[in-house]
Amino acid sequence: MKSNTVLVSWSSLFLIVFFVYSCKSLPEEPNSLYQPLELNFTESPIPLGDAQANVITDMKYQEFDNTIFDIFLPKSKEATALVIYIHGGGFVNGEKERAYEYHIEDIPKFLEEGIAFATIGYRFLQDVDNGVIDCMNDSKYFLQYIRYHASSFNIDPERIALFGQSAGAGTSLWIGLNDDMAEDTDDPILSQSTRLKAIGAFRTQATYDILRWEEVFAEYTIDMSRIPPMMMDQLVRFYGIEDSKLLDTDDMINYRKRVDMLELISPDDPPLLVMNDAKDGPPLFTDPQHHPYHAKILKEYAEKHGLKHEVFAEDLGISSYPDGRIVEFFSSLLQ
Repeated sequence: MKSNTVLVSWSSLFLIVFFVYSCKSLPEEPNSLYQPLELNFTESPIPLGDAQANVITDMKYQEFDNTIFDIFLPKSKEATALVIYIHGGGFVNGEKERAYEYHIEDIPKFLEEGIAFATIGYRFLQDVDNGVIDCMNDSKYFLQYIRYHASSFNIDPERIALFGQSAGAGTSLWIGLNDDMAEDTDDPILSQSTRLKAIGAFRTQATYDILRWEEVFAEYTIDMSRIPPMMMDQLVRFYGIEDSKLLDTDDMINYRKRVDMLELISPDDPPLLVMNDAKDGPPLFTDPQHHPYHAKILKEYAEKHGLKHEVFAEDLGISSYPDGRIVEFFSSLLQ
């Protein structure tokens, strides 16, 4: 009788351990507090050809005036990958509709590949208090917003890429090359990851630490200290300050480090596609913001850190950009 009692006890213990272990192995339940978004589909602002998609235009992702987006969602039973476009304009102008000017042929191709496409707006320097980092944080927030609401849009949150032009290109680099900027917070959006599968940068800047442009243009021996004070004061408004004398304060040194994309590069960053098609020449007499030397130094740093990359800067002899390469590049990395 005693041995039977021991057998029953061991059997009970085994069942308890098995039950506890099984419960720990079960997948976590989805957040029951999540409320799906109410989506209002509209007519497409551009011809889509044979691509089948639901389209949403002028949807807000924050309560500021410019924080709106358009999104093209392939008709699919399975969750789809997403490519996000950020427009240019020097952080002082521009609109999400620039995607339809520069990528009107690419958007239907993305959709045919089963990849959703979004184009977004964001606040400008004149609308914010803390300079360019506030503008770029809007785009970061959109990435986190779309991840949090992935199920509402039928998006796979693990397959997202980001690209842009000029200011949008720099923003894409800043987000994609940063370590994960998810915050330890109760805010369900800000706690989302910011890591990407791929980055694209067209007519980009290499760094937003503008004093480092001496290095970018080293072959032209640019001396940033000799820029006229009036011009420098215009530049430093980029950082949300009014006086260039503040550039060397500890706060500004830290700020410039935070927006220095070159120093953010590491081997575990997503693959990079860069294209700067401006002409070579003395930067102060050409187009310093889109100069091909920005692409050249990004290539050098990518090679130095072992980051996968494709860089095109035809005027420097670094390959000519093949039409449609962006669709092929992203499609290969988002499958």
